[in-house]
Amino acid sequence: MSILKETFKLAIKNHQESKTNIAANLYKQVLKINPNYTLAHNNLGIIFKQSDQINKAKDCFEKAIKTNPNYTLAHNNLGNIFKELREHQKAKDCFEKAIKTNPNYADAHNNLGIILKQLDQIQKAKNCFEKAIETNPNYADAHNNLGIIFEELGEYQKAKNCFENVIKINPNLADAHNNLGIIFKQLDQIHKAKNCYEKAIKANPNYAVAHNNLGIIFKELGDHQKAKNCFEKAITINPNYVNAYYNLGASQDKLKKFKEATSAYKKVLDLDPLNKKNLLAYGKIMLKLNSHKIGLEYIQKSTGVIKFKPTYYKII
Repeated sequence: MSILKETFKLAIKNHQESKTNIAANLYKQVLKINPNYTLAHNNLGIIFKQSDQINKAKDCFEKAIKTNPNYTLAHNNLGNIFKELREHQKAKDCFEKAIKTNPNYADAHNNLGIILKQLDQIQKAKNCFEKAIETNPNYADAHNNLGIIFEELGEYQKAKNCFENVIKINPNLADAHNNLGIIFKQLDQIHKAKNCYEKAIKANPNYAVAHNNLGIIFKELGDHQKAKNCFEKAITINPNYVNAYYNLGASQDKLKKFKEATSAYKKVLDLDPLNKKNLLAYGKIMLKLNSHKIGLEYIQKSTGVIKFKPTYYKII
């Protein structure tokens, strides 16, 4: 075996063992011997992307494509770089090129679908996810993404089927349990939704969105203490979670803990000062605390118009 092949083989071994610094140096040695070694450029790009060196990764994938214009993986990897950089049209072009070089590459169909959805081309995105599933029936992410499309289209039964398919493929995928919970809530099957959110949290205890969603279920069931606990957990995980602070304020309000509710709503004001729903809630809670002037000021900010006077309120 030549030195080039031995070095590349050793690089692959270290890469697979997550010894990325050693692997990167070995890929660089390969490229010194042969600057046109496509796989070395691509794999070095993967290492750079994993270490958030996006521009270096982009450069590697572009070099891989230059050395082999039909290298599907490099087109797909470059597309993911542009997706991360929010250059959606360039990402779209890359994924389309990947599909052109390999029409049965499920990842590229799925990734193209994600970009098309971000470009509000919903029907085309749907077609891409369906093609990814046709190519790979056990592609959990594509089933999940298709479910999200159906949910947005209001086709809840189809969305439900998609998320249930994901769970059959991967029972521990927290996103799928959470998304299925959202569908059950849309279908007014509250207890099933609750069960799904609890499974999502079991799969990923640090899933802030699922904690928040579970809190909403408890709120609708009238258990405001449990709802409060869920919202607080979501905030512990994500201290900048605007919706969780708002929901926490609403729960504190229901528990008649008005000062605590005020603190939660104030945090929303810090994070999202123009949130009209929160401006209104903060205004109302200030009225309950007999701070009429401040309360009316924030209610005015939320509506743009004051249609009442302080004397209209009877504070109980």
